[in-house]
Amino acid sequence: MYDTAYKLALILAAAVIAFCIAYIIEEGKALKAEYNEWSTRKHRAQYRIPAYKQMNKRWTQHVNRETLWTEVNK
Repeated sequence: MYDTAYKLALILAAAVIAFCIAYIIEEGKALKAEYNEWSTRKHRAQYRIPAYKQMNKRWTQHVNRETLWTEVNK
């Protein structure tokens, strides 16, 4: 009788441990995905400011040239 209860307790403990390990692995994957998203956003933000500055500079040059061209052709 004790042998059966002992085996049942071991099986239950093994199932709980397996469930805990699976849960920890899934949480680790979720945290890794969240970190990757954060890291990507951080890098994009780092390069976004100079890119927008360069884009605004080119757009200003374009508008100035168009304005100058229309004034010259009047």
